[in-house]
Amino acid sequence: MTPTQIFSFSNTFILLGWLLLLLLPNWKFTRTIILKGVILIIVLLYGFLILGDIGNFNSDSFSTLENVKDLFKSDTAVAAGWLHYLAFDLFVGSYIVEQCKKLNISRIVYTLILPFAFMFGPIGYFIFIVVKTVKTKTMVEND
Repeated sequence: MTPTQIFSFSNTFILLGWLLLLLLPNWKFTRTIILKGVILIIVLLYGFLILGDIGNFNSDSFSTLENVKDLFKSDTAVAAGWLHYLAFDLFVGSYIVEQCKKLNISRIVYTLILPFAFMFGPIGYFIFIVVKTVKTKTMVEND
């Protein structure tokens, strides 16, 4: 598969995990399918891209912004970087759902957080932390 094909496949395939989080968060297989299925397949494709292009890797590749920009001049590196985002954002989304369920945070609330985790992973995580902080503070005050 080419980096372009892997990119296209992964963009569509990752939606399975997000749909499971949104539509079936309480299904007993959702977490397993996401962590040991969807993310694992993305990770394997990521590994395929990285290992196929490892000869072009330089230990200084991440030392400056210019070096990072140079690193991402190849389609393989851009596709690998994108898969990295896809896998980690879905992992964060899955974590948010699991933590919200443990804290009895409403499904409506975490469903509103998930699009931020999907599109802007760290911002979604930040929103979750704010919600979690408010929830735990409220729980302590009610005890």
